[in-house]
Amino acid sequence: MSPKGLCQTWGTTSSVSALGVFLGTSKPPIRILLSLHSTCRDVRRSISETASLQSPVIGSLITSSYKTPRSAASLPSVNNAEIKLLHAISSGQLDSAMEELKRLKSSGCAVEPYSIEKLVEALLSKQRFRAALTVFKSSQHKTPTQLHYFTYQSLVTAAIKAGEPYTALEIFRQIQAAGLTPNFITYCGLISAFGKVRRRGQPSADLAYQLWQELCNLQLPLDAAAFRTGMNACISVGKLTEARQLLQDMKQRNIAPDIRVFNILLKGYSRRGGVSAVPGILQEMADAGLKPSAVTYNTLIDTYVTAGQLAQARQTCADAQAAGVALDVWSYSGLIKGFVQNNELRAALEVLQEMKEANNITPNEVTYSTLIDGCVRAGSVATGKELLSEMVAGGVKPNAVTYNTLIRASAMDDKDAFGMLNEMGKAGVVPTVDTFNTLMDACIRRVDPPAVLRLFRQMVQSGYSPDAVSYTTLITALSWLGRSADALEAFKELDASPNAQVDLYAYNAIISALSVAGRMTDARSYLQRAAQLAQDQAAPAPVEAFGAIIKGYARLNQAEAALDVMREFWQQGGEPDDSMFEVLVTLCVRTGEFRKALQVVHAMDKLGRPADKMRIKKVLEEFYRRQEKLKRPRRTFDKPVNEGLERFKFWLGLPNQYYQDDWHSRGE
Repeated sequence: MSPKGLCQTWGTTSSVSALGVFLGTSKPPIRILLSLHSTCRDVRRSISETASLQSPVIGSLITSSYKTPRSAASLPSVNNAEIKLLHAISSGQLDSAMEELKRLKSSGCAVEPYSIEKLVEALLSKQRFRAALTVFKSSQHKTPTQLHYFTYQSLVTAAIKAGEPYTALEIFRQIQAAGLTPNFITYCGLISAFGKVRRRGQPSADLAYQLWQELCNLQLPLDAAAFRTGMNACISVGKLTEARQLLQDMKQRNIAPDIRVFNILLKGYSRRGGVSAVPGILQEMADAGLKPSAVTYNTLIDTYVTAGQLAQARQTCADAQAAGVALDVWSYSGLIKGFVQNNELRAALEVLQEMKEANNITPNEVTYSTLIDGCVRAGSVATGKELLSEMVAGGVKPNAVTYNTLIRASAMDDKDAFGMLNEMGKAGVVPTVDTFNTLMDACIRRVDPPAVLRLFRQMVQSGYSPDAVSYTTLITALSWLGRSADALEAFKELDASPNAQVDLYAYNAIISALSVAGRMTDARSYLQRAAQLAQDQAAPAPVEAFGAIIKGYARLNQAEAALDVMREFWQQGGEPDDSMFEVLVTLCVRTGEFRKALQVVHAMDKLGRPADKMRIKKVLEEFYRRQEKLKRPRRTFDKPVNEGLERFKFWLGLPNQYYQDDWHSRGE
């Protein structure tokens, strides 16, 4: 009996028994049951039955995912309007199928979940994730359609593979909204995906840890792989003690930790620059009867590179070879990264030759991308392009990071930047959010804010989720266009986005935008939030945010308000930069607040930052010219102001009426 014939008699034959007849066994493999899902709707009961026969853990795991089984035990009832849709799917005409689905929905016809599942699965089988996602989202519009768990799982997996963990999270939440409980495999896949994201302005590490906490609360049986996933989630947010506790939990559950567990701990300390913890972890490994692996040595190399100890990283390579552990591409890529970060391009290129010639190791896309980044940092863009050619000639396919680096190098040249984007497309490399961010930054450097808006719109329309970098650039562009209200809306959208996280750069941008527009009350409100975030992150008071407020008050000629902001900044432990001082001195002179101007320059002197007296003299001359235009005598000030002016002129070395030697003791 064929699988198709089996499904035709599904309603009259016991699932497991019928499959036993077909396969000649009473325990059909799970893979056969999964293959039948594309033909038969109600395979879930058979999967859970068979899985429970073969493995109680898998059986309970799968059963927990189907809390709301469909009632029909036979093929779904498909109305005549869907026959054309199903025929298009079965014949591989997927674009026609999508059009037919759109027509059915626009005409108000109810579409069976089975048809949607078939189309989604067919699109995913052709690596058309974007199209499958569009179909899925259309099925969830207004009245969400509950789909089979495996359809959700396939979409989650495809989203992760496409490098879109936030999209995967949206689908994951749809699983929960449908009343299904994701199994620990689904959880761990998503946690791992977020753990691999290293992007500024995205709450990836926090989300990975949050998902791990959700999984723990479900109290599902966890295996060694799940514990390793949890340890990775903990170290991603710096919870090294908690990661160590998971190691103890494994031992209590009689799950023997392997070398990978200790490698994860090493990685955690590596990210925190914890070189001092390395000997202790290596001793624990030895006590457990484990020998360092290639991954262990590579992690150690990365630890020393992160700590800036390149000599020790080199020694680790020698130790690995002495222990009979062969160095691999990641060992050399780690060394290259260290030299690039230390601005030693020549040494990095020598490592490349060493790995190719002395050890016959082929560089991968990470190796080349790191080197190309080093070339860009050193201003050797031509060398970077030569490496790209060598990379392609060697059969190593460049990735988005490779092209993004070269696009960044061409940021000041519109033609080169977008020309590199065209090369990226010809190479079949899909742009990422970083690609759009790099291009938008290029437009900012060229002072072309309308182009930023166009790129941002194109990014969103292409289905990408902007991150904090994207929004920060957009806010800057809108501010330059004088659209402070739109800039504020963009910030609020960032603040509400589940895919992005407000950082200090974003606060700097919106505070600057509001200050330029003279909306000082709003700007001060966001300044408080920025200062709190800096405090929460144990970071210094944000000098750019405070500086933007001071400049805002300077535009309004409000010297006292600007000085209040400076005092607040000082009280929070901030260190003013030269720009803040210059703005304040200029503001005080321009508004005739000479005593306050003198206080500012004295503060500058104490910090070892002498003021530019020539520039200040020009500001004072401009002050006099304005007084002349207003037909006001130069010296119509009351005595305190007059005294302040004379003191200030004395400090500048100009002729004045104040020559007493004890002026420092008279109120300054």
